Amino acid sequence: MTDAHRELPPDAGGGARVRPAREKVNALWPSYDGPVGMLWFTGIARISLLVLMAGGTRKMVVDPLAHYVLIATFVVALVCSVWYFVTLRRGRIVSATLTWTQVFIDFGVVAMTVNFTGGQASFFTSLLVIVILEAGVLMGLVQGFLFATLSAAFVSVAVLLSGQTLPDNFTLWYNMLVQFIAFFFTAFVSGYWNLRLGRMRQFQREILDNMSSGFLIADLRGRVLSANHAACAILDCSQDEIVGGDVASVLVSASGAECPVLTALRERRDYTSYEFPVRSAKGNVRLIGLTTNRLLDRKGNTSTVIVSFSDLTEVARMRQELQHQDRMAVIGELAAELAHEIRNPVTSIRGAMEELRMGTASEKVAERLAVIAVRESDHLNEIVTGFLEFARNPEIERQRVSLGGLALEMKHLFGDRHPGLRIAVVSPDKDCFVQGDPTQLRQLFLNLVQNAVEAMDFWGSLVICIRHSGATVEIRFDDEGPGIPPDKVARIFEPFYTGKERGVGMGLAICNRIVTAHNGAIQAAARPGGGTSMIVRLPAVNLE
Repeated sequence: MTDAHRELPPDAGGGARVRPAREKVNALWPSYDGPVGMLWFTGIARISLLVLMAGGTRKMVVDPLAHYVLIATFVVALVCSVWYFVTLRRGRIVSATLTWTQVFIDFGVVAMTVNFTGGQASFFTSLLVIVILEAGVLMGLVQGFLFATLSAAFVSVAVLLSGQTLPDNFTLWYNMLVQFIAFFFTAFVSGYWNLRLGRMRQFQREILDNMSSGFLIADLRGRVLSANHAACAILDCSQDEIVGGDVASVLVSASGAECPVLTALRERRDYTSYEFPVRSAKGNVRLIGLTTNRLLDRKGNTSTVIVSFSDLTEVARMRQELQHQDRMAVIGELAAELAHEIRNPVTSIRGAMEELRMGTASEKVAERLAVIAVRESDHLNEIVTGFLEFARNPEIERQRVSLGGLALEMKHLFGDRHPGLRIAVVSPDKDCFVQGDPTQLRQLFLNLVQNAVEAMDFWGSLVICIRHSGATVEIRFDDEGPGIPPDKVARIFEPFYTGKERGVGMGLAICNRIVTAHNGAIQAAARPGGGTSMIVRLPAVNLE
């Protein structure tokens, strides 16, 4: 079943069953959906204004009781502002309830300050424009006009309570008209900006929600900020269970390894098409193909990371079935080759045993026949062992394997044993890693180095070169041997094909099987100066 046809959980990402109700609630009680930096700027500006207003009104308010009431209002507003910062620090988002509370408190502080410092004529009246701007930017167009209307009503009431006669006071009328225009114009501009930003974010969400790949957005601490419907479907949980949680508790490793998103944040590297087994909320183990993309700020530091992944469970199963079918077909074709390879040593052993059974051979001839029988028995054992190694189903226990470490191990293993060999390892400053089975990859290196060393007759120079090549790691084994004839290059990876006098011909076939099982490729090429280059390409992990 593909991602596009996977059935969503009933509550996944605010699905079709609950979305209409939520959209109605959000229209009346919206939460801010813009840049996080605007929230920090608003909080800092609010506290700065509270401090300035508290200092400026100390000498303007004569009535002690009014001054105490005003100071108490400032304290309440300041406490709310501090809690606003705490909430923003914890979750990088502020709830709709706290936003409404904060704006209402700001409106009350400004209204009370205006009332105690001269009413409509107070220069603190201009701060109502800031409250309207705050409401429009943080909540929306309707909310901006709501606070513009409240501000206009407050100014009107303040004028009526002041006892001023409106019909004959042109200056007062004109001043109120300018203030009302400023209120509603500010509401329109700020609300329209919020509306355009909200529509753009909604458009982005709809695009992501209609994609078959899962998407997560996480911050520097690994907290999930957003998730699309496909991510909820793959992980068998709802959007409310994902957003706000730790990414390691969302992408739970089924193998016990560290979550690759946390690794990408810690090492400042990105994963590309990394196959990662995860355990969903229902306990199902799925294989996902994961890619991370870190977003950088102006200073070049990581701000957030986008995680895209798709369910490869079905693809992996089909891949294993195809590999199994191909392997069975190859094994069927190898049966005749195996019978032919076994027939020769069996014939030699039978002949030697017949001579010994007759008892007519001399002691020296009998010893020679015994040597032949033992040698051909060993050769027969090598043929059978090599065939079994090739035919068995390779079970890969994927781990992060250092290719540089394997190359250095081969250098010490063969270089220390054979003084005539010169083995050099050329690799980047940063080690190259692949995700694979350490035992099988070590056997791959061992077979290729063994072939190169035997081709040079244990004398000469072998260079193991490791380098990044796009999304893969390339490993080259360059020897100074006689090389491979062009007409034989295409056959060297076939089972039982060998150019050695006593070879079995399974070493490179096993290498080809190991590389194929690791989603890689292997090829042989002639070196310009003589010798052979064996080139292995494997998918890399943690590529920047």
